[in-house]
Amino acid sequence: MKKLVFSLVAVFTLTVATPAQAGIEFGIEAGMNLSKVSLKNINSNFSPENRFGFYVGPKVNFSVLGIGGDAAILYSQKRLNLDDDYSRMLRSLEIPINLRYTLGLGKIIAIYAATGPQFGFNIGKTQWKHVFDGGDTTFKRQNMNVSWNIGAGVKLLKHLEVGLSYNIALTKYAKVLDIVGSEASEFAKNPDNYNFKTNTFQIQVAYLF
Repeated sequence: MKKLVFSLVAVFTLTVATPAQAGIEFGIEAGMNLSKVSLKNINSNFSPENRFGFYVGPKVNFSVLGIGGDAAILYSQKRLNLDDDYSRMLRSLEIPINLRYTLGLGKIIAIYAATGPQFGFNIGKTQWKHVFDGGDTTFKRQNMNVSWNIGAGVKLLKHLEVGLSYNIALTKYAKVLDIVGSEASEFAKNPDNYNFKTNTFQIQVAYLF
């Protein structure tokens, strides 16, 4: 896993080291992970029940030979639900790498759309136990997970970006390592119910220097 992390960081470094004529913008990105998004009741998006966590880190936008993209290295905290009664806050280093199309609508505003893979690396606790009514279960966090981003947003005054994206989980965040008690029979019937895997909306803001 360490070799893969180093490789991704190397790709990120080479990307930001591209000559200036390629169209490089550096910045800082921060955002909130949400379980759902409501356009009718904006305040509900920021309620404690809807917040999954946050992320923050350096970002780069680039354009090479007419192809646009962005990449970032983000510290992320995300709360994942196993069921209605149990959730877990997981910490990770996330590296999204997106293709990107931007349409300028004048000097003040532009709109963009982006999509691409995101690679997450666990930097928190890898194993934990949860006690259910009928026994206890030991979970193991996967060292790496992969997801896919689909997003769009606006760019204001060439520096400020505000966007919304949907992060689709392609792999599971954790799995059952051991299960004891009456939960074992339930696990045998429905093993997928005992794996952390969730899709997440993300509200993001970036400032480009």
